[in-house]
Formats: sequence, structure tokens, C-alpha cells
Amino acid sequence: AVVSTQSTGMSSVKERLKAQIGGEPEEEYSAASSSSSNGAPINEPETEDKAKNQVLIAALGEDQLDRYEAFRRSKFPQSMMRKLVHGMTGVSPSVNCCIALCGIAKVLVGQIVEESLDVQEQLKETGPIHPKQIRDATRRMRNKGLLGISRHRKSKLKRL
Repeated sequence: AVVSTQSTGMSSVKERLKAQIGGEPEEEYSAASSSSSNGAPINEPETEDKAKNQVLIAALGEDQLDRYEAFRRSKFPQSMMRKLVHGMTGVSPSVNCCIALCGIAKVLVGQIVEESLDVQEQLKETGPIHPKQIRDATRRMRNKGLLGISRHRKSKLKRL
């Protein structure tokens, strides 16, 4: 399906996303340019991935572009992640550790939302995701072993 960019809002969103991803694939990622602006060689699979992302973004509708942009901008605050890790372990984590944990948390939330949407579809409900669907999604993921946590833990201590 061809997406028209007649509205000014749609074109500005596309321009912002192009700037985030790195421009038009025909111009920047041509085979003729074998090095980047700083003289380092360009990695071919990386340029192909960016070109594929451009094609996918061009096919998104206005609502999908808004959600994609919100997803790209969203992040967990590193200060809160640092406090959480320090409270659980008693050790102050490094900056790289906090960045990695924030990324993992974002992926986990995305998986829970996807599973919640599947639950909503199976229940034939529409509209925003409700807490009962999120609880059902986390229960399903826990049962599949995707969360790595279980509600009932067996005690390692034995009674005499």
C-alpha cells in the first residue's frame, strides 16, 4: 500500500524518522561510497539493515509512525534503574550496566504488551489494554518460562 504524505504532520514525522535512522537509502547507502564521512569503511550488512528500515518506515501509516516514534524515544531512567539495582544487590552498578538493564527492561515491556494484545485478540475485546489482560499475559509468559520467575518457589531448607 502506498502511503501519501499530504498532511504536514505526516511529512514532519517521516522527516524526523529519516534523520534518526540516517537519511535516504539511495543517497547515503549507495555502493559507490565505500567509506564513511570520517574515512572509516562502511559495514555492508549495516547499510543493508538501514536501507531495509527505511523501506519499512516508508510503508507505515500516520498512526503507526507516531507509535514507532514514541517507541524510539521511550526509555527507562538510568537513575531509577541504578537505585533499583543498588537496593536489590547492595552494589552500585556501572553506567554500562544501567544502560544494558534499561534496554532489557524496554524489551521485556514490549514483549508483555505484545502478549497482552494477543490476549485481547483472543478475548475478542477492543480498545486499550486493561490490567487484567496484562496480568493474563504475564501469567502466560511465566508458564512458558519466558519471564524467568515463578510465583511458587521451593524452599531449599528441609525440616528435620
